[in-house]
Amino acid sequence: MSGLIDILLVEDEAEVLEGMRCAIAQAPLPWGHIYAVGNAEDAEDIMMSRRPHIIVTDIVLPRRSGLELLETAAGLGQYEPKMIVVSSYNEFDYARRSLQLGALDYVLKPFHIGDFIGKLKDIVRMIQEEARSETEHQLHVEHARIGNKLLMDQHILGYCTKKTVLQEHIYHKLQLWGLTWLTTSAYHVIAFCAAGDMPDHDTEVELQLFSVGNIAEETLREQEQAYLVRNVHNRWIIITGARDTEALIAQVRDNVKRYQKLDLQFGISCAMHAFQSLAEAYDQALTALRWAAVNDQTTADYRELQVPADGAVSGDLNEYCVMALIHAEVDELRSAVNAKVEQLVRSNALHHRRQLGQACLDWIVEIQSVVHERTGIATDQIPLSLWERLDRYDTVESVKRELHAYFLELSRSLSPQITRMGNAWIEQAKKVIEELAGENATLQGVAARLSIHPVWLSQLFKKETGQTFSDYMIDWRITRAKALLRESGCKIYEIAAMVGYQDLQYFGKLFKKRTGMSPKEYRYGK
Repeated sequence: MSGLIDILLVEDEAEVLEGMRCAIAQAPLPWGHIYAVGNAEDAEDIMMSRRPHIIVTDIVLPRRSGLELLETAAGLGQYEPKMIVVSSYNEFDYARRSLQLGALDYVLKPFHIGDFIGKLKDIVRMIQEEARSETEHQLHVEHARIGNKLLMDQHILGYCTKKTVLQEHIYHKLQLWGLTWLTTSAYHVIAFCAAGDMPDHDTEVELQLFSVGNIAEETLREQEQAYLVRNVHNRWIIITGARDTEALIAQVRDNVKRYQKLDLQFGISCAMHAFQSLAEAYDQALTALRWAAVNDQTTADYRELQVPADGAVSGDLNEYCVMALIHAEVDELRSAVNAKVEQLVRSNALHHRRQLGQACLDWIVEIQSVVHERTGIATDQIPLSLWERLDRYDTVESVKRELHAYFLELSRSLSPQITRMGNAWIEQAKKVIEELAGENATLQGVAARLSIHPVWLSQLFKKETGQTFSDYMIDWRITRAKALLRESGCKIYEIAAMVGYQDLQYFGKLFKKRTGMSPKEYRYGK
């Protein structure tokens, strides 16, 4: 309601009608329109089209009476104007009939205009109070609706982010919210957002999200099984039992495009058949949405994503990449790059398309730091051209190609220095083994003394000596034991301990396997 009060005056005597109109117009009341007509037919037209708040009518009018006009108003349902009847007939039946038809007062002519204006003031206050009460009621209703929706959203997002077993109290909540179809029907989770970067200002971001959410919610009203919620990363989530998800996505996309001129990107999960699978479907939908974003696609279906083969890269991915880089292993390097990019695409930290390029650059810096830590070789800065290419990449595959090509070139530039350093590291490792005299001369212990990674030390041993570190240590210990057996008077179990074997029986078997004699036979030259 605007706050202004419209009033309709119906009187067939022109002078009386004009007098009432002038007096009412001069009254200090919040009048909007003052309609003044001389017959019931014109009054009914105004009443039907303009819906005035107050109607003041005479009973005796040409052709149709004022009482008939009141009957028409009473039959209009939700329209309930405040009505006053004025009449020169002091008859109880007229008054009674007027009050039965909803009139608030029955005023006899001639009346004092001041008293009449006083009655109108009371009616205006009544209308204003009713308007205030209705506004407060609507606010309470809206606050309750918003509160219930926020509570529902909080619970539903909780079920999405953490696997939840269907229990009785949860089923009762779903029943209260009309969501029990999640326990009986197949459903999908669909995640979507506006394509491209978000606006720079928080106000613009919130306005965009609000607009998109309103349009999507209005679109989903036609769906019997659909629920819309916004997650903490400002992604809209649709949980739906609709069979034709493509049609649903098309409706939301088309409506947002029509009313907000925004393009949307969607990610859709596999079909789920159990409530406790909601969290899995939620993760799938967000993963698919990230895939759509980084590949600049309008829609990505989780079932169609390229998932790397299980076991393609095992263990520490960074270590795997560094080892492949140092040893110029082309296939292993490609596997590491593929696995890392796939990992980034599926990462919850990746929310926008341009973040993939930046994440890849961060990874390059991380790998180069590890290479420097392992080898002491400083690498050149990342060329600006690579930054630019990764910033405006076309597809995920093009990102993989850029990274693989960069690492191959880096590996080739490192290779001569790595070869020279390899011999030096092995010589230092052998010296450490001599210093430790076999005791605690483990791969990890020697690597720690040299401040290099044990995996790299193991690979260097194999490459430079043709032996694994373990085989080299066995040979070294047996050679050392042979010298002690011939040159010292120590007991055999003492010699075994001196070269790193606490198990005398195991030492004896290993010694005989390498020399063809037991330690005792070797000592006495048998």
